[in-house]
Amino acid sequence: MPPSAVATPAAALDALIAEYYRVWFRFHPETAVDLGVPGYAGLLRPYDDDDVGALAALHEKVLAGLEALDPAALDDPDRAIDARLLAGQALIEHHELLERDWRRRDPQRYLPVNAIHQLTILPVDDFAAAFAARVGQVPVYLRGARAHLLDMPELVPPVWLESALASAAAGADYLRGLDRHPRVLRHFPRGQIHEALERAARAVQDYGHFLEAEIGPRAQGEFACGREQFERLLARRHGLSIDADRLHAFGVRLFDQTRRELEAVARELRTDGDQQALWRQICAEHAEPAALLDDYRRQMRAARAFVAERDLVTLPARERLDVVETPPFLRHQIPFAAYMPPTPDDPEQQGYYYVTPPVDAAALSEHNHPGLMHTCVHEAWPGHHLQFVTANLSPAGRSLPRLVNTSATLYEGWALYCEQLMQEQGFLERPEQRFILLRDRLWRALRVQLDVE
Repeated sequence: MPPSAVATPAAALDALIAEYYRVWFRFHPETAVDLGVPGYAGLLRPYDDDDVGALAALHEKVLAGLEALDPAALDDPDRAIDARLLAGQALIEHHELLERDWRRRDPQRYLPVNAIHQLTILPVDDFAAAFAARVGQVPVYLRGARAHLLDMPELVPPVWLESALASAAAGADYLRGLDRHPRVLRHFPRGQIHEALERAARAVQDYGHFLEAEIGPRAQGEFACGREQFERLLARRHGLSIDADRLHAFGVRLFDQTRRELEAVARELRTDGDQQALWRQICAEHAEPAALLDDYRRQMRAARAFVAERDLVTLPARERLDVVETPPFLRHQIPFAAYMPPTPDDPEQQGYYYVTPPVDAAALSEHNHPGLMHTCVHEAWPGHHLQFVTANLSPAGRSLPRLVNTSATLYEGWALYCEQLMQEQGFLERPEQRFILLRDRLWRALRVQLDVE
């Protein structure tokens, strides 16, 4: 993909980006659907050797094309950012393919349940054809996956295997129920797609049995990516000029500082400073399971109204956020709540706020009312939902390198800032909510350390 045939340096970069993603989405069709890019909704991610070789060649070509660009193409700061993101993406994925081939390590990635689920909630062209195509491919797709995993089953990390087993079990049940889904019923008369869904569900179930019987006894791989790739991720995906050791030291400092603040707040709230007793007291205040989603909806609306009344940020002219139960096949990955953004071109800007139904009293207590308010600030207003919708409506936000290469340092950083903002502004006004903020920060400081370790 040489840029030399294009008239101007800026146009050369634009053409390079457009051509790269036109091909790249063939290897990542779920990402294309997430971003509202048409033409990929009927595909599943290819994994044959020829496909992986073609993807590696694509990375090499785009990296060479970026190096050959006239520096004048990068005079525009926006284009310079896009070029840097594209180079980082190609470099990171190239090393992952060559050094830690996912096909022999990650059984979760073969499961096509989310690829089918996303068609039921996102706007796609020709839903019926795309849905039938993806569902119909599942049995053959999963049979082919077995050969790659059996090649070197000892490379599979046990924790990844455990996640795939949970996804397969819940995913089979999910697929069996899809012939009752409203969008499916609008396009397929009742029963028309039933047999295809049953074959897909049985294939997912059989894949889970295969993983348990054939891969489970031999799985002993490591999931750590290694220092070199970790630091490549820090620099090229997240734009951080910091190495692993400095990041770990930051996590230690943040943990120690937060622990001291947490102890001080606990003493303010209880004379004995007993944090566990204080947490049990907070957790006792929660809705009954049947009323939990309504509690989230009320608090989400209250947070939005507070932001509007205080004129804290500019609200989008059009958007929608629905609180719904987390899909069953995702619940082992989302124990409490999460956010799914709209596609950039969705005229309704429809987002989804997932809440996982509690399985027992301990899980229900995590949905305590003071903490639930924090979650609504983080996931909805003025957190993730506002940020993603605002980005979708921004001309710069339509850039494919930016849409594909989101960084948690930005979207999670914004959501954490919003928690502090809404406490300072008086929405999270209860004294216990300062304790919750610090308790969550302590957990995140531990995650910084654990990620490095």
